[in-house]
Amino acid sequence: MTVHPHGTQNGAQGRIAVELQDEIDEPTQTTATGLTRLAATLSDLLREQAIDSRFGTKLFKRLEKEAKRVIDHAPASLNKADKAALREALESLEHALVQRDAALLVAANARLRDSEEATAKRRKGKKDDV
Repeated sequence: MTVHPHGTQNGAQGRIAVELQDEIDEPTQTTATGLTRLAATLSDLLREQAIDSRFGTKLFKRLEKEAKRVIDHAPASLNKADKAALREALESLEHALVQRDAALLVAANARLRDSEEATAKRRKGKKDDV
């Protein structure tokens, strides 16, 4: 068993300890500008289909948590423009996720329809043979 740099053990207990540590209300070094840029980049990657939407969703949730920490516990308080830019970038990322998921649903529905049509044609062909 190895020890995590923060003194926790690897494995389930280590992950839980790291997650709890992450949720502590401490100042963060992350900036609103950095989060805004990251959210915009992720939005672009989703639109380009360069990352999986499930992975994008996980990153979005993590970004939301970090944004809350930045807004609530940043060393310097954010001005209205920074807050608005961050909020807009997160909303754009969420919109990109919804669009990507919708596109995946449409594609899955089309595959299902094609599969059902092929099955119906095979059944019809077997009835004609009888």
